[in-house]
Amino acid sequence: MSRLAEAPFFVGRADVVDAVEEALLSTGSVGAVLVGDAGVGKTAVMQQALASRAAELLVVRIRGSKGSYHQAFRPVNFLLSELDTDVIDHPVTVLRAVSELLNFQARGRRVVLAVDNIEYLDPSSASLITQLVLNGTASVLLTSQDFTAADSMFASLWREGSLKRFDLSPFTVAETRAFLEAELEGPVSVECVHLLLRMSGGNARFLQASTRALRGRRIIEQDGTWVLLPGGTPVPTEVTEAAGTVLEGLPAAQRDVAHLLALAGGLPIPAVHRLAGSADVDALQSAGLVVVRHGKQEYVELADPVLAAGAVESLAAPHAQDLYDRLADDAALTDALDPERHARWLLRCHRPVPEALALAAARSASNDGRYCDAIEFTEIQDAHRTSAGLAAERVRALIDAGRFEDAANALSLAAPLVGQASPVDAVRMLLADAALRNFLGLGGVEDPLTDADGSVEAADPEDRDALRAEILLARAEIASLTGDYARSRELMQSLQAAPYPLGPEHRIRSEVLLCEAWAMMESQLEALQLADDLADRLQHGGVSHRTREIAYLRLVAVYSASGSWGSGARRLGLDVENGEAAHRGSSVQLALGLVLGRYGQPEDALGLLKPAFDQLRIADPHRLLPIAAASIAYCHTMNRNIQDAIPFLSHAEPSAGVPWMVRRLTSQLQLSSLGLREAKSEAAQQLQVLGQRDRERGASLFELSAFTSSVRLGNTGALGELSDVAARVQGPFARLSEMFAKGVGHRDAEVLLQAMELAAAAGDQNFGRDAARSALSAAQALGNKSTVREVQQRARQVLVNETSGGPISQLESLTPRESEIAQLAAGGYANREIADIMCVSVRTIEGHLYQIYSKLHVSSRLQLAELLPTPLQ
Repeated sequence: MSRLAEAPFFVGRADVVDAVEEALLSTGSVGAVLVGDAGVGKTAVMQQALASRAAELLVVRIRGSKGSYHQAFRPVNFLLSELDTDVIDHPVTVLRAVSELLNFQARGRRVVLAVDNIEYLDPSSASLITQLVLNGTASVLLTSQDFTAADSMFASLWREGSLKRFDLSPFTVAETRAFLEAELEGPVSVECVHLLLRMSGGNARFLQASTRALRGRRIIEQDGTWVLLPGGTPVPTEVTEAAGTVLEGLPAAQRDVAHLLALAGGLPIPAVHRLAGSADVDALQSAGLVVVRHGKQEYVELADPVLAAGAVESLAAPHAQDLYDRLADDAALTDALDPERHARWLLRCHRPVPEALALAAARSASNDGRYCDAIEFTEIQDAHRTSAGLAAERVRALIDAGRFEDAANALSLAAPLVGQASPVDAVRMLLADAALRNFLGLGGVEDPLTDADGSVEAADPEDRDALRAEILLARAEIASLTGDYARSRELMQSLQAAPYPLGPEHRIRSEVLLCEAWAMMESQLEALQLADDLADRLQHGGVSHRTREIAYLRLVAVYSASGSWGSGARRLGLDVENGEAAHRGSSVQLALGLVLGRYGQPEDALGLLKPAFDQLRIADPHRLLPIAAASIAYCHTMNRNIQDAIPFLSHAEPSAGVPWMVRRLTSQLQLSSLGLREAKSEAAQQLQVLGQRDRERGASLFELSAFTSSVRLGNTGALGELSDVAARVQGPFARLSEMFAKGVGHRDAEVLLQAMELAAAAGDQNFGRDAARSALSAAQALGNKSTVREVQQRARQVLVNETSGGPISQLESLTPRESEIAQLAAGGYANREIADIMCVSVRTIEGHLYQIYSKLHVSSRLQLAELLPTPLQ
């Protein structure tokens, strides 16, 4: 049995289920009607709402159907069969008898009539149901695909407000994820969510069918997470059957129009009228099967792209060929077809696909981030073996998909083509060669770039400017990946000063690189201003998937490292309040998880990091796996789950070709994890050395982060270097670090509390806790108990508790007196010394320590010191 038909089953619409339950049970309401397309999940919501109250309800299931519309009382015949024959001759006696029957069966429970497809109820059944509602016998929970076609009595109940209406739209990304995690009983990677949402259009029935079609084939379970493998995407049988059901009742001419639009994707209205006649198009539009898209030219297309895919799948090759022949006479029309659909149409007809069309289709798929499809187009008729353009596109798609070894093999296979290639194709091949060498950690990255410079001179004049921009961007991207931000900045400034205009794609790429270089060096304010502008522009599309994803990764780094994450996350649509957050791919989800972990939200971070890590083990196009592993290990260490961190340590060792920023951040996370365990002083010293190396490289923002982390671990020897770099760097994080350094250097509890408040306002609970601990240590060093109490009180007011069992929540379980004793014991004071300070007996201190150890789940002063701050030396 389908799980969708079982109850209870979580369908990803918890808010709707709750609202339906309220409508069923609240005073003044007679129930609810769920309205939406077939398969959108109406019945599943109905079942979930009813199952949650099963003990309180007598549920009577009724179902309307097309076949019984003209038969009086057919859907409710099972109720009438228990009545005497003479009773059913009059509506009044029927109503009275059914009311008595339901009340008897209910035995004090509330009666709910659960009615599917109310638009197919015959008038007698609809009247009986509404009368049972009006006389107070029952509430109703109804479903309908077309509420306007239902009996007018239902509409009257809705208009007067007693019947609550809920229109169910297709699943959102968040609802799709919830549905899949329930269906697959485990976390699901973003890539799985995106593919299944596209395959199903958010329709619950098709979503379940798509999941079944791919499970164990392209969707597999890896270490507890469902991840996506490369490969083709089949159309589920249920989708094909549903499309057939919709189209089979149409006249032949209208069915042909629908098939034409399914194959073409969309056609200009005049062309459709010429091919089929306006009456058929109008009829399809009136039935809601086609829609008109307005733009420079009005296009008509099928309203449901999922059913369009099913309609194409059901077509036999001869029929597809006949439909293509209708268009073939108009070259302008075939040239205007979407290249991907055009290529697939020819394949379905068993006709050859021209090289130019295959190349256009591959580029279209790559721009959309569907690299498997792009590779498939380049391999049609093995054309990549003879076409330099297709070979270059294939290599680039393999690189962008993270299939570096396959890309290397493809590049080797294509090497003989470079000599005969056009300058444009030769440059693209050479740039792919340079990118691949860099990702594989091979030498000679500059060689193909130098060859590309030479190829530009042989290009047509109209191509030269774009090719020069591509080569400059390639050099800057490689400089960025190797951590040479000064070089990247220089190249991008020269590109922006070039005498030729840049297209939208080149401009976004160049400005993102410049923004990153400014941020990592000493122009953070300019970087943040440019980042805001870029984030706004990225919301409006117009660039390829690869450019968008890389832009997001770099902007996340700029915003988070500079301390402007709150505003940056909102601009990028990645803030916590945004229900669609972190759904731009596993790479971006990883970046978001990294920020949450750094800010002291390990559980939330792990919920993002683990699925991203598991997906990146399948394909890691940006070489992010080491930092994903290091982030997970760091979060487990924050939670004091060292054993859970250990399996990820081997994955956190960067190999050749891993970007410098990934290597650098991985090193800092590893040292931070070390500092959380047992070797604070060792980690602090190594962080100081790391910052000194950053200074030599000119990466000031990383230098600031390393020295700040070193001082946060208690290394006052790095205070001078921290103060120096904080004075040079701009932005909120620099101000916070400078304030923290000042507070530590002067042992000023008030300044440290201000740093705590500034960190908490920025969402950085980790830094806030460290500042609070340092403030507490500074207050204790003064021996001023009132200051100690003030620090504790302000910390409790400002800092958000960690998850249950974390250090702050454990500390708050202590009484104020226990907290003072715990801090002194953690600072190395003997019981006698603590007793003298507190003016009590040693036995009293021993008793308090026993209680403290029990509450904090520790057994020694060493373990206590791991949880609580040590007074500054």
